[in-house]
Amino acid sequence: MTKRMNLTIAALLGLGLGTAAMAAVEDTDGDGVYSMEELLVVYPGLTEEGFGLIDTNGDGAVDENELTAAVDAGVLVAS
Repeated sequence: MTKRMNLTIAALLGLGLGTAAMAAVEDTDGDGVYSMEELLVVYPGLTEEGFGLIDTNGDGAVDENELTAAVDAGVLVAS
């Protein structure tokens, strides 16, 4: 993911930029990826639009690399 894309995602989500520690998201169904519902537990401000932007490969789930990129870019900030 490019720096430009990271900034675009952060602006669209309106969740703010900045450094954020990776919060523990639980993969409750054990499928190795995170669903919208699983992410909402830690990131309650996440929207469907935001989820779609974080899901960069468009498979309907967020893998560890996508989650890390979103957190590193300051797109996701745990509440």
